[in-house]
Amino acid sequence: MQNNQYHHLKVKLKLKYSEQIEIAFKAQKPFVAFKNPNESMVNVMIQQTNDLVEFNDFTKSGYVFAPFNSDETAYLIQPDLYFKDKIEVFDVKSEGSKSIPLKQEQKSHIKIVKKAVETIKETKLTKVVISRSENVLVPKFDLMTVYNRLLNKYTNAYVYVWYHPKVGLWMGATPETLLRVKSNSFKTMALAGTQSFNGDLNPSWGSKEIEEQQMVSSFIKKHLKHVVKDLRFSAVETVRAGSLLHLKTNISGHLFQAKDLANLVQLLHPTPAVCGLPKQLSKTFILNHENHHRSFYSGYLGMINMSDETSLFVNLRCFQMKGDEAKLYIGGGVTAHSDALKEWEETIAKSNIIKAVF
Repeated sequence: MQNNQYHHLKVKLKLKYSEQIEIAFKAQKPFVAFKNPNESMVNVMIQQTNDLVEFNDFTKSGYVFAPFNSDETAYLIQPDLYFKDKIEVFDVKSEGSKSIPLKQEQKSHIKIVKKAVETIKETKLTKVVISRSENVLVPKFDLMTVYNRLLNKYTNAYVYVWYHPKVGLWMGATPETLLRVKSNSFKTMALAGTQSFNGDLNPSWGSKEIEEQQMVSSFIKKHLKHVVKDLRFSAVETVRAGSLLHLKTNISGHLFQAKDLANLVQLLHPTPAVCGLPKQLSKTFILNHENHHRSFYSGYLGMINMSDETSLFVNLRCFQMKGDEAKLYIGGGVTAHSDALKEWEETIAKSNIIKAVF
């Protein structure tokens, strides 16, 4: 670790993570802070230089931030400072935000969903995830206030803030693990299906959600069984992410050798939970029909090759800040049984969850 100003401040002044992040943000230094699911510690990484490091080598170490479209550039933050700190208890009550009218956005989203359902019925496409963006005015935006609200509100999610002066500021609280690898043992998950949490962790699930979750599990099994060993699937369970519930299957196994990490990530990303099935058909539909650029939404992010461990998550429930305006990204899985209006309403429920931290 380099003995730079950030390391000096941490040792001499014993600053909290919030103060370290504020210093880096004001100095326009690349940084990331993240909390793993069900943990009470914040990990902070700060890069000393403003270099924009492109990521294309899975033997490198650091913190990777990758887009949905693998043809676009991923970036790596190199931690000159890396430390952990206990989460500060914070009032999650929000100040409020103002959405830009969504009438036209609703018409457009419903039109795309209907087109997706038609395409599924007429082609080999079985599922496609349709997303949209939503701009929200946050006139009193404060970085650490919003991030601490995320940390306190989403205790069982992966909660992050990522910043590079040449790329921008992103924040989110995602429920989905892409991949965790340690000493050639790996874990991933099949996550699909959504409904609101109404106090019952054992709700009834509709055929559409059950089918969607089975599609994701089958995809992973089909593509991994020949490239890993000891592949195991847990029973399907209901998990809570804030005020939403999802269906999840835990998946584990072993890599044959460490260099298989790149192949495993390329097989899994983008997952059926954010793209669809078959992968290439659904990805092509998304790139041709969605009326916004996903950028890093539904990409992946996390530590890679640090302390013999890789821990990557799917970038969901996220937003990008530009001045006092937040750009939210939300979506949902569409199958042959999808109702376009209900799909729109699902995105509204998801966007309201994100807006609760402003």
